Amino acid sequence: MKPVQILSTLLLAVVGCAAETNSVTAEKYPGLAKVMAHIRTAFPQTIKEQKADADGNIAVPHPYTAPCAKDTFQNLFYWDTCFMNLGLLRIGMPAQAKHNTDDLLFLADKLGYVPNANRWAMTNRAQPPLLAWMVREIFAETKDREWLQGAYATLVKEHGFWTERRMTPAGLNRHFNSATEKQLMNFYNYLAKDRFKGLPYTNKADKVAFSSHSLSEGETGWDFTPRFDRRCGDFCPVDLNANLYLYETILADFSKVLANGAEAGWRTKAEQRKKLIQELLWNDAVGCYTDYDFVNKKKGDVVSCAALFPLLAGIATPEQAEKVVKKMKAVLEYDHGLSTCEQRTWPFTHQWDYPNGWPPLQCVAIQALDRYGFKDDARRIAEKYVRTVIANYEKTGDLWEKYNVVSGTTEVVDEYKMPRMVGWTAGTFVFAADYLQADLR
Repeated sequence: MKPVQILSTLLLAVVGCAAETNSVTAEKYPGLAKVMAHIRTAFPQTIKEQKADADGNIAVPHPYTAPCAKDTFQNLFYWDTCFMNLGLLRIGMPAQAKHNTDDLLFLADKLGYVPNANRWAMTNRAQPPLLAWMVREIFAETKDREWLQGAYATLVKEHGFWTERRMTPAGLNRHFNSATEKQLMNFYNYLAKDRFKGLPYTNKADKVAFSSHSLSEGETGWDFTPRFDRRCGDFCPVDLNANLYLYETILADFSKVLANGAEAGWRTKAEQRKKLIQELLWNDAVGCYTDYDFVNKKKGDVVSCAALFPLLAGIATPEQAEKVVKKMKAVLEYDHGLSTCEQRTWPFTHQWDYPNGWPPLQCVAIQALDRYGFKDDARRIAEKYVRTVIANYEKTGDLWEKYNVVSGTTEVVDEYKMPRMVGWTAGTFVFAADYLQADLR
C-alpha cells in the first residue's frame, strides 16, 4: 500500500465515528446524512503527495488535500485550503488539516510567501492571506507551543511579503504579481482564447497591462470579478485588507501566548490598518464596504460579499455591521444563498459575480454574521447553503465548485467548465451543518 492509501484508510476509520455528529441536523435536513457520508469518503480521496519537484510541481513535505479528487485542481491551493481545513477539523481529520497547514508554512519559508499553488508556474502571484487563520485553528486543536513558535516566525515572514511587496501610497495593500513580460503575454493569449472573447487590445503594451491586472486579479482568488473594472492592480480590496487586519490581530494573540514582546507592535499595526479601512473602504453613500481605487483616489461602488470580511475580522462598528447586513439582504441574498456580487450588466462575463454563490463566501458570511450577533441571518445563510448542496447532490450524485443562488442549480456563469469538487464545497458544508447542529442543541 502507498503511504497516501494507508493514511486514507486510517482516516476513514477515524471519521467513521463522526457519523452521529450531525444526527439532530440530519433529522431536520433530509439528505444531509448522505452528503456527509459522501464527504467522509471523498475527502481521503483528495489527499495527494508531491515528494520531489516534478512535472512543474513544487515538492512539499506532507500529503496535502487537493480541491478535487481527480482530473481538475490536483495541487495544493492556498485559500482553498483554509476552508477545506474547517471541514477536516470537524469530521475527525485534524492530522490532515495540520499537514495542509505545515505544507503551506513550508512554501512560505521556501519562497517568502505562499504562492497560488504548489506549481512553479503559479509562483508569480499569491492568494488571499489566510495562513494565520489556519495556524490559529490548528493551535486551538493541538495546543503545541513549540510548533506555534516556528509557525509564528513563518507568519511574520509572510506578513512582510504583503506589507513590502503589495503596499500602496494609500497605506493599504493591493493584489499584484511578479510575472515577466513573456509570462504576461502567454497569460494574455490564454485569456483571449479561453476566458474572454473579443478582447479589443491590439498593441503589446496594452496586452501586457491588461494581462498584469488580470493576473493580479487571479491573486485575489476572485478570478474574475467586476469589482475592479479590469484594473485590479489599481485597487485596495476590502477583503485583502480585512484579512491582513485579522492576520495582525492573530499575530498579536500569538505574541501574547509566546510572550515574545511583540504583541503591542502588532496591535498598533492592526489599529493603523483599521483606521485606514474605515476611512477609505467604508462607503457611506453605498451603505457598505467597497474597494478603493487608489490611483484615481475614488471609492468603488460594486456591492459584493467582500463587504462581509470587515465583519469577519471585527473591524466594523455595530452601526456599520447593521448597514452591511441590510445591504446584503437587499442586493446579495437570494433563495439559495448569497450572490458573489450585485446584479448588474458588464461588458465581460465573470464567474465571481451574479448569480454564482461560491462556498467560501457563504462560509465567511456565516462567521461574520454570527460574530456581530446576527445569528438568525447566519443560520439562514447556513441553511440555504446546506439545502442547496443536498438538492444538487440528490440530482447529480456529487458536489460542485459553485452554485446558482437564484435557481438553486448548477447552471452557473462559467469561464471554464465547472468541475465536480470536494474542497471548499465540502469544507463549507461540514462547517455550515456543524453551525446548524450547534444551534439545535
